[in-house]
Amino acid sequence: MKLSGIKIAVLELYLFYRVSFSLRENDYMLSLLNPVSYYWLMFTILTGIWEATFVTHRYYVKKNAKRLIRKKQHVWTNEYTLSTILPWNLSKNFYSEYGAYADREYMSVNNPWSFVIEGTHAVFCGSMAALSIYSRSCHHIRLSNVQMAISMGTQLMNSILYMAEYYIQTKSPCSVNYDTPRFPVGKLCCKRPFMYINLFWTIMPLYVLGRLM
Repeated sequence: MKLSGIKIAVLELYLFYRVSFSLRENDYMLSLLNPVSYYWLMFTILTGIWEATFVTHRYYVKKNAKRLIRKKQHVWTNEYTLSTILPWNLSKNFYSEYGAYADREYMSVNNPWSFVIEGTHAVFCGSMAALSIYSRSCHHIRLSNVQMAISMGTQLMNSILYMAEYYIQTKSPCSVNYDTPRFPVGKLCCKRPFMYINLFWTIMPLYVLGRLM
């Protein structure tokens, strides 16, 4: 059985929701946490798994991204086996698409910038989000809030630094992300729409931090 990339992505998000919902319904302490904050913390944990996969499979991502560019394909319309729904499998295709059509530094195995961005997010945001959920489940509310603040604070700073550096790269002729006719940026990144996904990693931590205050 094969499904398109977009169907695989939707199915993974649905399963993520069902698992997260079930955990919250069966844990009184988690059910007391603001639902938006809870689901974003859980999504940050899932993102951490994706990022760890990228860090350890950068050569695969580079090869696959180049193939997408060469064949003018997108993972959203390509078909994959159902096993792609596993987070560590979906991640490799997700980052291939991102590297091919959003940030081409993700295709580099020599430049450490993407490695640092994804690695630090996995360690400081993903792991601290997991610890926050665990601490709250164990009734350690104050500790959970501290861990949540660390997770969301580092996520917000990570996102700001990443987007600022990316903007600089689009203006730099020596960068692989430089705005060219072959790889245009467009007004407000409209030619690289996948970049808009980064807005969530700016808006959502701000919301969660606001709820903590």
